[in-house]
Amino acid sequence: MLEPGAVLQDRYTVIAPIGKGGMGSVYQARDLRLRTDVALKETLFSDDAYRRAFQQEAQILARLRHQALPRVLDHFSEGQGQFLVMEYIAGEDLGSQLLRLGPRFATPRAMPAILRWADQLLDVLHYLHSRPIPVYHRDIKPKNLKLTASYDIILLDFGLARGGMTASFESGESAATSAQARKIYGFTPPYAPLEQMRDSEPDARSDLYSLAATIYHLLTATLPADALTRMSRLIHGQPDPLRPICALAPHVPPAIAELLQQALAITIDERPRSAQVMRAELQRLRGGQPARPATRAPATPPQAAATPQAPTTEPRPPVEGLSTSATSYPGAITPSMAAPPARVSATPVGTLLRMLTTGSPTRCLDFSPSAALLAAGYDDHTAGIWRLSDFAHLATLNGHTSSVRSIRFAPVGGALATASDDETVRIWQVVDGTLQRVLRVPGCPVESIAYSPDGSLLVAGGWGEAITLCAAHADRLAVIDSLSAPFVHSLAFSPDGALIAAGGYDGAVYLWHVGETEPMAVLSSFPTFIYSVAFSPDGASLVASSGNAVRVWRMRDRKPIQLLEGHRGPVHAVAFSPDGQLLATASEDQTVRLWHTSDWTPIARPLEHRAGVASLSYSPDGRLIASGARDGRIYLWRVDGP
Repeated sequence: MLEPGAVLQDRYTVIAPIGKGGMGSVYQARDLRLRTDVALKETLFSDDAYRRAFQQEAQILARLRHQALPRVLDHFSEGQGQFLVMEYIAGEDLGSQLLRLGPRFATPRAMPAILRWADQLLDVLHYLHSRPIPVYHRDIKPKNLKLTASYDIILLDFGLARGGMTASFESGESAATSAQARKIYGFTPPYAPLEQMRDSEPDARSDLYSLAATIYHLLTATLPADALTRMSRLIHGQPDPLRPICALAPHVPPAIAELLQQALAITIDERPRSAQVMRAELQRLRGGQPARPATRAPATPPQAAATPQAPTTEPRPPVEGLSTSATSYPGAITPSMAAPPARVSATPVGTLLRMLTTGSPTRCLDFSPSAALLAAGYDDHTAGIWRLSDFAHLATLNGHTSSVRSIRFAPVGGALATASDDETVRIWQVVDGTLQRVLRVPGCPVESIAYSPDGSLLVAGGWGEAITLCAAHADRLAVIDSLSAPFVHSLAFSPDGALIAAGGYDGAVYLWHVGETEPMAVLSSFPTFIYSVAFSPDGASLVASSGNAVRVWRMRDRKPIQLLEGHRGPVHAVAFSPDGQLLATASEDQTVRLWHTSDWTPIARPLEHRAGVASLSYSPDGRLIASGARDGRIYLWRVDGP
């Protein structure tokens, strides 16, 4: 194993190990030349034939280009190791999520997302299998899958000796050498087809078995029986130990379950003949509408390690008029742009005032009621408080054990609430950063929280079966109600405190009267989950973002009145100016856009960032916009007015 701090090729500094297998390891490393994080995949070969096979594989992989694949950037040999340099994909893999959240995958509400991932995986498999030299992944499993910020799937290869993305080498090597090269790779039994477990020749249908086993596990939260055990039982006239999907997950349509069971056939010839054929059939069974392709943000400076860093000063970036940052706290390729509305205002709005370096992607932001402070929640499980008069970092809030997904100042009383994937909401005293109390929400990784305008209520929701409504007392939180709802990503109170809005993973906005447990209305408008919801300051409008677009509803009759298009990536956050004249929208396309609410036309010049924008907040005095990007920076913009 390489030690943290080791430097390879005078270019790559090892940060930390990611995974280990019998033939090598994978590390997170820093590219000193490009100043980005990369994944180093090390394999240890002593045989010249293996080395040649590795070099040929690296050259083939480096030519691959697909939204659902990390890019191979370089390869080299050093010492006894051969190294692939790959794009670093941060975040938790689906295997870890299954261990933590398994039963919540096996629900009707999660099924549309899982089938969408299946569609995206079939798309990338068709791409791999149809290369001039076909590429077979050979180790598709939840551990090798990650989700992007837009909840699209990325197919990784961190399995090493247990599996690898291998090409069928047919030129430049003998058949014997090719066979030996294949034998350095293994498999993961519950997801591997019989021919792979017997070291026979794989083909495209082998990957279809692994994909189907992975989707089976996600839909049912049950590990599939391995192919060798299944074959042994069948040979002895015993029932197949692979339980039918519909017996474990009755919500899965029988025709879709049957298609997956077909792909899980022991005999290779009984499976669908190609990924393209299986994808077309899955789309037909889902309703005849092709699923949208996976979208990824353009390559951006990857995130820093999640370990605390010493305070640093951000060097002056090459942006005209931009000052150096304050001291930090420790710590897509997309679908084509939709045509913008016909009339575009050229009024200059938004000047970059300051850039704060945080060391970790910023998931959420909120200004204090006085606009004197800014709070931010990060991927590294911490939150921070900044003073805006001098851009000083005041406090780091430690205690969460997963990403801080939502952060809110209490309207009164000097408290700050943070919410996390770790199924807790924590209340902090702003004046000294001390933890006051913890609300545990068992079974619900919390995605969003919101205070009522008078601060008397706090609502929390996420990947659970209900939204929790609490009375926010000076010294405690008391649960007073539970609102049955699908998984939600964003919550908001109306300005008068009478309504709660929740953006669901099913593409609908749910509305409740405070004090009632059944929704008063469901605004269905999007085909997939909603990222952010917000009421206008006068309560006349409600906006929600999903995919690359933002929908506007008129609240008096709850009618959709406008669809705002123009972003080229998922719109993660929306926020109204305090006077209601502007709407800000933040996107993975590395921009924040501003829109006149009088006629919903955009300001001509977007606010440009160096990475995808994940969070957004408007200051209560209307003078500043804060935006948090995935490059570990907070951008502060002075707003000149519409």
